[in-house]
Amino acid sequence: MVLVLSAAISHAADDEMEEFFSMTPAELAETSVSIATGTPRPSYQSAGSTSVITAEQIRAMGATELHEVLETVPGIHASLQPMSNDIHYNIRGLANQNNSQILFLLNGTRISTAFRGSTESSIDMPLAAIERVEVIRGPASAVYGSDAFAGVINIITKKAKDINGTQLGVRAGNWDTQSGWGQNGTQWAGWDIATSLQYQHSAGDNGRIIKEDSQTLLDRAFGTNASLAPGAMNTRFSALNTHVNLKRKHWDIGFWAFNGLDIGTRSGSGGALDPKGSADSAQYLGDMRFSTEDWLDDWEFLAHLSYLHSDVNATVNLFPDNTRLPVNAIGDIDQFNPTQLTLFPKGVVVDIRHVQKVPSIELTSLYKGLDKHLFRFTAGFRYEELSFTDRRNYAFGKPLPPVADAALVDNSGTPFAFLTNTDRKIGSLLLQDEWQITDGWHMTAGVRYDHYSDFGSTVNPRFALVWDINRQLTSKLLYGRAFRAPSFVELGSQNSPLSQGNMNLKPEINNTVEWAFDYRPSSALRTALNLYYYHIDDFISISPSPTRSGILQYNNFGNLDGYGTEWEWSWKVSEQWSLLGNYAWQNARNDATDRRIAGVPGHQIYFAGIWQFMPQWQFQSQLNWLGGRARDPGDTRPLEDYETVDFTLRGKRLYGHVNVAASLRNAFDSKNLEPAGFPSTTLPSNLPLQGRSFYFEASVDF
Repeated sequence: MVLVLSAAISHAADDEMEEFFSMTPAELAETSVSIATGTPRPSYQSAGSTSVITAEQIRAMGATELHEVLETVPGIHASLQPMSNDIHYNIRGLANQNNSQILFLLNGTRISTAFRGSTESSIDMPLAAIERVEVIRGPASAVYGSDAFAGVINIITKKAKDINGTQLGVRAGNWDTQSGWGQNGTQWAGWDIATSLQYQHSAGDNGRIIKEDSQTLLDRAFGTNASLAPGAMNTRFSALNTHVNLKRKHWDIGFWAFNGLDIGTRSGSGGALDPKGSADSAQYLGDMRFSTEDWLDDWEFLAHLSYLHSDVNATVNLFPDNTRLPVNAIGDIDQFNPTQLTLFPKGVVVDIRHVQKVPSIELTSLYKGLDKHLFRFTAGFRYEELSFTDRRNYAFGKPLPPVADAALVDNSGTPFAFLTNTDRKIGSLLLQDEWQITDGWHMTAGVRYDHYSDFGSTVNPRFALVWDINRQLTSKLLYGRAFRAPSFVELGSQNSPLSQGNMNLKPEINNTVEWAFDYRPSSALRTALNLYYYHIDDFISISPSPTRSGILQYNNFGNLDGYGTEWEWSWKVSEQWSLLGNYAWQNARNDATDRRIAGVPGHQIYFAGIWQFMPQWQFQSQLNWLGGRARDPGDTRPLEDYETVDFTLRGKRLYGHVNVAASLRNAFDSKNLEPAGFPSTTLPSNLPLQGRSFYFEASVDF
């Protein structure tokens, strides 16, 4: 393991310097967080295992994308999704290929969708508009409903007071990487108005080589030479990220637009390299909040309306030109029941588009009339609609000729489509009580009821008891139950060579118990430790169909048990130097096999140091290390421990207005691999991570 030394937080000679660097660890522990209950409380007293990463911390670490930020949170690991240019997160060893066990929020509004149960494809949000990221590690369905299963990630964007003027910035790095952004915060007619626009582009690291792919194995079996391996993964992307916020007393109105443009397919949607394939994605969110605030003494009423629209169009080559494949009587790829071999001179091509529309409403009442209690009552309704278009040059219900045509046939709405149009309705009721028992004891208890039109109802309670033992030490006892609703893909996918849906799926259930401590022995030192245990019922995963030979299907595969610990600390060594870090250990196992969950790290270490000097310059270096990843039975692909080391130099408000930065990522060019996520017979190679990269950036405030 590479050892890193750097340095930390210091004072600013100018009062307008970012205050984060003059705050002590104990003061940072007082940072208000509302993600656990909806009510702001100091992070060390929150009714959950929470983390907060501020905009200044994000700048200090040199992160440019969301996954780089989340990798610094104890117990979270950002892996790769092999079939698209997506990040695959796991929290405490809980993970699936679609991130559907983690709920993503934007300013407290759900942006996870029912298609996969997560954010839309290739949304790894640029960071210029982000003011902070709040994270819950552990279940939170008692507050947020489905998908708040392993954790919740709330991305909070900058408001007018956070921008306070105008900023223009540019960034450039290797692999043809560029970014530009503009932000403005102002007031007009009694409204605080914030606007932000950021464009980001990269051609991708062409050094991420796949040595063998699924087509390599097919070439060996059928005597062809179609594979493009060894070759580079297709990791190009472009993104346009827009935020608008209007705020005044009683009202908060927001609009967000994310457009992913010409996004690559990484190692290929069928496990075969696909340099031509790409996706365009668009996601739009409008939301409006109203609060009566101080109209009434004991009551406050809140209304939240939102509308989420997403549109993803992907054209991909599942297999490359001149591949020869076994197909069955309806022209579908079928290695178990083939009727012939078919040559595809122009490859196996799929063009799919899915559009989702999600209107929702929540009505909340807060009652403060009972001494030392805060009651929250919420009723909500959400409608999820999916429209699906499917065009392809195979599997359209009749035998294929020995040499397939390149023309695409529209399967939309037929029994041969990958997915049909569908929808569902969700109603919810929530009751929560926050009770300040005494000066040193605080209890939160709540329960949420959700009814889904497609699979039924679920009830999820939560309980948190927080004890301030003294001014320096706080202890928490936490219990939560969460559920994850099956996604539309898991329920209804069909005619896919990779996996089939299952309309009989039940929701996953997570019961978690935690015991946590937060210790602040001095203003210069803070440390926190938590221990957890969870039990998962009806875990959904891909496994052989119990009724169809040779077919992989989504099933409630069984139960999981997991336990572990997370330890984090921060130490202000001097006015110029600080150190911070965390360590996470987890052990998640399948009850039936007693084997660890494959691919997720058993150990993770994050260490960083920041040196503030001159005094407007800052240097941070950081280490991420992970190890102890188990493999699936029979999987011989190497999966070694690895680390990355990053260095970032930043100058702030030079000449009062100019900010500059330079960052070196994966400085020692470690050749790190993440699990491919396929059976080793489908994608023989694991996925290489990004190599050494660098960027320079400059911005001006006025």
